[in-house]
Amino acid sequence: MRFGGLEVNRERYWVTVNGHAVRLTHMEFQILQRIAEAGGKVVRYDELARSIWGTPSRRTRRRLAVLVSRIRGKLGEDAPPIETVRQVGYRLAPARDASP
Repeated sequence: MRFGGLEVNRERYWVTVNGHAVRLTHMEFQILQRIAEAGGKVVRYDELARSIWGTPSRRTRRRLAVLVSRIRGKLGEDAPPIETVRQVGYRLAPARDASP
């Protein structure tokens, strides 16, 4: 899957941004893969939690927030941003325009 400079390869289990490898943990990769598979559509918190952990718990949103924050940091500014849709979930947004 390719989104701007971001490539998520689930067969080889790797992520690159503008051709540079990004190291993610297993869980971070699963979350990014699920968000990327949605192709810009919102992935609801509970849906994402179920796909990762099976059954959401009351701490699920906080765990997701921490993991998504780590993913964002590892991907950097050159990757399309993972947007938080408040009270709903996450989506992969179009890459930011570099011009002012």
